[in-house]
Amino acid sequence: MKWILIWLAFVSMLPANDISGPDAEFKDYMINRVNEIRNKGCKCGRVYMQPVGPVRWNETLYRSAEVHAKEMMQFNYFAHFSKDGLDIGDRLQKAGYNWQVAGENLGEGQKDFEEVLQDWLESPSHCRMILHPRVTEMGVAKIGKYWVQHFGKPMP
Repeated sequence: MKWILIWLAFVSMLPANDISGPDAEFKDYMINRVNEIRNKGCKCGRVYMQPVGPVRWNETLYRSAEVHAKEMMQFNYFAHFSKDGLDIGDRLQKAGYNWQVAGENLGEGQKDFEEVLQDWLESPSHCRMILHPRVTEMGVAKIGKYWVQHFGKPMP
């Protein structure tokens, strides 16, 4: 009994982890904005991308985006590879997302989602990722100055 009380006292002193992520209203806002673009289609560079189906929020994609954003902030770097060399597919697999299609957009320094979304739309490769016809799910995390948007389509 004494050890249980000591353990409970120790656990109660640990910092609480925010496991909720963005609130439901902000998740809906990000999904709605991306789906507005996907629904209309748009020009990505010189290529017009046809309208595609909507994406939905996925917590595993959010968590993988959050982990990558935290790592970039902690080690002050900006890259599509983790510090140990894992690409988006490797990182999603490690997070438990069994993917058929995977993709990632990164941003640095944008003050809000509208600004980072506009920057992604002005970049042909990021824009094409937003309008990728095979992705069905998305998660977005912002940690410090880093934005990470993960896309995926799970294996059936």
